[in-house]
Order: sequence, then C-alpha cells, then structure tokens
Amino acid sequence: MAKTVQVVQDPEQPVATEILAKSIVEIDRHMKAVLNAGLKRETLVALLHDSSGIAKGTIRVLLNNLESLRSQWCSK
Repeated sequence: MAKTVQVVQDPEQPVATEILAKSIVEIDRHMKAVLNAGLKRETLVALLHDSSGIAKGTIRVLLNNLESLRSQWCSK
C-alpha cells in the first residue's frame, strides 16, 4: 500500500530561493548516486514498485523527472 506524505507550507513564510536551489542540487546529486550505484534501472523500478505499490510507469516518469530536475529549475 502506498504511503501518503503531506507537506504543509506556511504562506506567510515562503521558502527562500537559495534553499530551494540547494535542495534541488542535493536531490540531483543523490539521484546520480542512486542511478550509478550498480543496479540496472529496471531493477530499481521493480524494487520501488514492490516496496511501494506504485505503478512501474509512474516510477519511471518520476525517475526521469528527478534526473532532469536541476537542468530544468536551476540556472547554474
């Protein structure tokens, strides 16, 4: 069964651009580490599917988007 995560943001205290950019860079770095850890991509998809119940197609889309997150959202 898939777990639901809820993020609550205070509209009165927006997150600074620098913090968002740093977080995106960290996600990018960790995604590269996961994808270069030696597992085949489809093995990773299968493991994530088995542990979460999320559809494999959704996991593939998520992995693709996480790979391009930095290039799409950060200018440096």
